[in-house]
Amino acid sequence: MKPYVLAIPLILSYSGLKQKKSLERKEILLSDTGRRAFHFFPSGKNPESLPGVYIQHGMSAMGIDDPRIIELAENIASSNHSIILPELPEVRGLKIEEKTITNIQELMLEIYSTKHMFNGEDLGYLSASFSGGMGLIAASKSNTRNKIKSSMVIGAYCNFFDSVPFVFSNFEIDPYAVYVILYNMLHRFEPNLAEELEPVFYEAALDNGLKRLGNDVRAEILLNKTSSQAKEFFSQVITDRNFRVQLAKRVLDTVPENLPENLSPFYQLETLRGPVALLHGKTDPVISPVESEKLALLFQSKEISYVHRTSTALTHGDSLPLHSQIFGVPALLQTFGSFLYWLRR
Repeated sequence: MKPYVLAIPLILSYSGLKQKKSLERKEILLSDTGRRAFHFFPSGKNPESLPGVYIQHGMSAMGIDDPRIIELAENIASSNHSIILPELPEVRGLKIEEKTITNIQELMLEIYSTKHMFNGEDLGYLSASFSGGMGLIAASKSNTRNKIKSSMVIGAYCNFFDSVPFVFSNFEIDPYAVYVILYNMLHRFEPNLAEELEPVFYEAALDNGLKRLGNDVRAEILLNKTSSQAKEFFSQVITDRNFRVQLAKRVLDTVPENLPENLSPFYQLETLRGPVALLHGKTDPVISPVESEKLALLFQSKEISYVHRTSTALTHGDSLPLHSQIFGVPALLQTFGSFLYWLRR
């Protein structure tokens, strides 16, 4: 069977052209790590007979309750897979922390050892954006690399140093990641403003991510209670491109020592047992498609098998209506199909 054939039901259900199978969805608490998780698998199927996929959510304040990650989990489960979707509180809380890599490692080990949730042998890892890059590092470690049979990352980064300036340069298109970075880092280079503005940037990220409008918008309410200096700083972030360019430099100049290196596959990736599917939106405004190109070169240097495609059917991990982006569909078939094929092989 050609790998892309395995992805056809997935893409058809995403597009609404095929109804998803009836699914079981259970909310569980993983006993070792204490993580809240969802478990999806086709109704009437024994999950112990199915390949497993550990899906790690990205930096969404909705965590595993985000409809986008649930839709992805349901569509893959509908193609006869057992899906484990655990929640990381610090990621849900929009915190950029090194410990997330260790937390993902621990989840990989626990899920692999929890034999009743999948067939016990075939476990894949799938994630996106910053969680995708950190997950690749976690999967490459000596205690996890033999547990993950194949991986797929969507819109992931290779080098944190390069990702930060790109995020700030695309603020007008998608400000979300800038708000998240400033929420995490402002206290390091503007300590006098951080107490006032970090809560504002947090709420600004939520306003954007949760699509809050009108009376539900909270960042402006908090901003109105701040000093004139804080208001001016926030205004410059919104209106002044040159100011944002300088902010990106200040972020990288003041982050904790070795943090960018420790978060970057470029510096931290060891090796992987299984192949990797790389998928990136051609117009991704948050993480440049060049980051996936660099991941591909990194895999080449380490002799790790991979497939790499860009697609017009994606922005930053969000799917666009397939009827209007039909030329982007082959890349989805090739990457999702390869990931599922390697998982079952």
